[in-house]
Amino acid sequence: MKRVLILMLAVSTLAVARDKKPKAQPGPYVFSSKASAQTLKPLIVQYNLKDGYTLDSDSQFQLRFSKPAQMPFMGALFSIPSACTGLTTKKVWSYTLVEVNGATTVTVQPVWEYPGDYCHTQTRELIWNQADQIAAFQAMLDKAPTAVAEAPVPIATPVVPVIASTPAPVVYQQQDTAHIQSASQTTSGTVIQEESLGDAARKAKQHQACLALAKDNPSIVCK
Repeated sequence: MKRVLILMLAVSTLAVARDKKPKAQPGPYVFSSKASAQTLKPLIVQYNLKDGYTLDSDSQFQLRFSKPAQMPFMGALFSIPSACTGLTTKKVWSYTLVEVNGATTVTVQPVWEYPGDYCHTQTRELIWNQADQIAAFQAMLDKAPTAVAEAPVPIATPVVPVIASTPAPVVYQQQDTAHIQSASQTTSGTVIQEESLGDAARKAKQHQACLALAKDNPSIVCK
């Protein structure tokens, strides 16, 4: 009798200690990251595929994964009708990514998907009670690369081509040269003409003097 009492007391003590332990809460579970939603999306896909899940739907930043799994015995006993026990039961994880003001919120909602009344598919909350998995998921989001501000691209200063001054056309130079030569020739002609007139005047004076001398001396012949 004493042994039975001691055993019952031990079981009661364990039950009280278990009740005092904080229980995991049902989802949704909310995480945050400084990385963009576009960066986190492939990481989440890889994270689930590596764990054996299949990507059922991908709608922009809403993802759904699933894989066949057995519900806990008590949950299956009270949820799945005996006529539907042969149908597939799945773990389903849904992710919603919302990016606001340089940060991304990731909402995770896990559920059981099972055949319920009349074997129609129904869902039931799946409590994510693995603290190490939750911490690892948050660490993955924290390590995601963030966007780096791009350095401003210097604006190239347009280069204005320097056009060398074009010398005067050759025709103008030839015209100027011809003009100078013509002027020079005209000037030379004028000088020559002036010199010719001076010689003629001088010769005329000499002839007149000769004629004056020839009057008194017949031997002088004037040409």
